[in-house]
Amino acid sequence: MGRTKQPQYRTTNFKMAIRSRRWTNPVVIERWAQARAELAEIDHDPALLTVDLPSRTLDRWMTGEVSEAGPREPSRRILEHLLQAPVEWLFRTYDEAECVPEPGAARVPSLVGWDSPAAILRDVREVTASNTDPEMLTLARDSIAAIVSRYELGGPHQLAGEARMLRRMLGVLLRGRQSAAQRQQLYSLAAQAAGLLAYMAVNAGEEQVAGALCTEADEYAQEAGETWLRMWVAGTRALNFYYAKKYTASDAVAADGIALAPRDPQAIRLMVNGRARALARLGYGSEAHRLIQDALQLSDEQATLPAGLTSCISFEPYSRARTVANVITAYVSAGSADDLERVVALAPQVQSVAGTSQSPWTKSLVSLDVATALLKRPGAEVEEAMKKGQAALSCGGVPIQSVRQRASELLDLTHRWRGVPAVREYAAQVNELRQPAGLGAHE
Repeated sequence: MGRTKQPQYRTTNFKMAIRSRRWTNPVVIERWAQARAELAEIDHDPALLTVDLPSRTLDRWMTGEVSEAGPREPSRRILEHLLQAPVEWLFRTYDEAECVPEPGAARVPSLVGWDSPAAILRDVREVTASNTDPEMLTLARDSIAAIVSRYELGGPHQLAGEARMLRRMLGVLLRGRQSAAQRQQLYSLAAQAAGLLAYMAVNAGEEQVAGALCTEADEYAQEAGETWLRMWVAGTRALNFYYAKKYTASDAVAADGIALAPRDPQAIRLMVNGRARALARLGYGSEAHRLIQDALQLSDEQATLPAGLTSCISFEPYSRARTVANVITAYVSAGSADDLERVVALAPQVQSVAGTSQSPWTKSLVSLDVATALLKRPGAEVEEAMKKGQAALSCGGVPIQSVRQRASELLDLTHRWRGVPAVREYAAQVNELRQPAGLGAHE
């Protein structure tokens, strides 16, 4: 008979964290119950109260018998809350060079009154100890970049869960201790994670949730000392107000963001996406025109700007094409004959770039803006407007609020031509689009 294969045990950071606290297994299970109750209240998730920690599971964790992925949700959430460290670190093999000092460890002075070298090194380790591995910072940066790069194809319905987990992980790390440099980086990454979720909440029509996340992101950005990031958050807050049709509030928030650093490239977005569009909706056409020119001038002043049509959720400054796309929307809202001519003249600049864009939303929105201009200007081109409107609604992708909104506004302009076949066909598309299913806004 062959020998029975013995399990391979290993010492993990989890085991050492439990030992350093001098917790027995019954104490761990008791603390687990306390942690799940706290987390259930924080997350408003009563289902967490049913998540137990069986003794056999704890035994496996203590011996290091854990899959590479670690415990599953929601156990990993409770565990991270209990020990204030990410699961990825907890089940990493323990490294003695990064030992966890035991609470209350004795300090033995030498006979001449000097602390022992070992005690001195322990003191240094306690002061400089960090719960944040540099790899975790890299992981967070890569996750943020991946979400931004995939957003215009995946949208919030696919990526909100991923962003929420990232935000939670960074929150767990921030509850621990790091060096000043690491903590500054963590605050910046946490601000970006909250900002991504805020933008997604705007897209989902969750105005209050988006507002709360913007507040969180702004506070973290302040702690990080990053003005540009505060300006990005202000732009997202302004967008939230804009799609709630609170145009005065949208303009005010964008103006406050610009005041932080008027010549920073982030001000381009605040001028054209924030203030100009809101003011045009409020009927202040001349002010909207001034801000459009300011935004274009600031764009021209930049030595480098991103190429192509930047992602709507990107933390980069607006590319020239993204700026012009928002200028077109502002001109449509302003609505004078000259403004509508400007829309038709500027549209090819964006359409040539949008044609290679991966985002069906951008293509739809640009086409709808042009269609609206064609219908509103003198000598309305009804057939051409409806052709562009129908093309806009055939770009694919999940329908979103801004597409629905602009499509409906275009349809509202067609009452005079209700008997035209192209108008009836477009109305049928819009009515189908109005069925409950969408997500939210997009710019």
